[in-house]
Amino acid sequence: MTEHINPLFQFTKVKREKCKASILIEGLTGKGKSGLALVLGYALAKEDWSKVYDIDTENNSIKLFDGITSTSGGKFENFHDAAFTPDLGYKPSNYILFKESALSAGAEVVIFDSVSHAWMYEGGILDMINDLKKTSDRFTRDSYAAWGDPSIVAEKQKLFQLFRDTRCHIIATVRVKEKMEYETDDKGKAKVVSLGEQEIMQADVKYEPDLVLHMVKAGRVDNKKITYPIASVVKSRYAMLEEGAVYEFTPELCDQIREYLEEGTSPEELMEKQRKSLVTGVTVYLNEHKNAVPIWKVIKERHSLKDAKLDELSLEKLKEMFGELTLD
Repeated sequence: MTEHINPLFQFTKVKREKCKASILIEGLTGKGKSGLALVLGYALAKEDWSKVYDIDTENNSIKLFDGITSTSGGKFENFHDAAFTPDLGYKPSNYILFKESALSAGAEVVIFDSVSHAWMYEGGILDMINDLKKTSDRFTRDSYAAWGDPSIVAEKQKLFQLFRDTRCHIIATVRVKEKMEYETDDKGKAKVVSLGEQEIMQADVKYEPDLVLHMVKAGRVDNKKITYPIASVVKSRYAMLEEGAVYEFTPELCDQIREYLEEGTSPEELMEKQRKSLVTGVTVYLNEHKNAVPIWKVIKERHSLKDAKLDELSLEKLKEMFGELTLD
């Protein structure tokens, strides 16, 4: 006797699907983040500048590219620019409004240049936290409580929405800074040591994009001599780009990235890679911050996951819980 099969619980043959880019480019000011973002955007838009939309928080600096020769050949021209100024406030929801406006106008590539402003500049999340502390003694005494305010929670969730959209390619840039710390040597003398470069951004955001690049050298064209942008791969869910490797972003390589995405890379595959990278992120964070271990236990209990193993947690839960763990 054949049992009735519920149509909701069926299998389909696996098929690779086209995927939109989710790329983050980090680097110090002046290292060529904007230039590489435009070059990649041009390739992803199939060499149609009119489909590239840039949301500029850098004092209209993106306009300086207009008319100059690109390392992709031809000139930077006819791309669209929106000046995102401090008077609007850099909260993530305003970034999303700019993105929706770009999509309505026909954007195929949206560049956020830079997303650091959504974190710590005027109207960004840290600025919102400081404003909350001014309105309540409770938030002044307990800064962690301020992070639980509904307005902050909503904006922090939108922060992660900046890096991915099924309707367009997303490229974001983020500033980095060199973190310094005082250290005492064997003779008791204090000295300043570098702890390396760190993104000006919420700690766990780097786990959201599929590709994270660190600028090594800006591209330029000088007397017809081309120096292509050079970047190292910090993280990659794209099989064609190896983590830790350094690449020259030639027009050929940029086109290969577009072709790789157009050939189809399973969204499920990318999400599982993202989930595993978050598992690693939590493990590394807890190893480096021993005082956060009891906090992690409290977070698990709050989510009714007290006995759940780390590798059993879903992507959505890991995003939410890791965000709580790394609150600054």
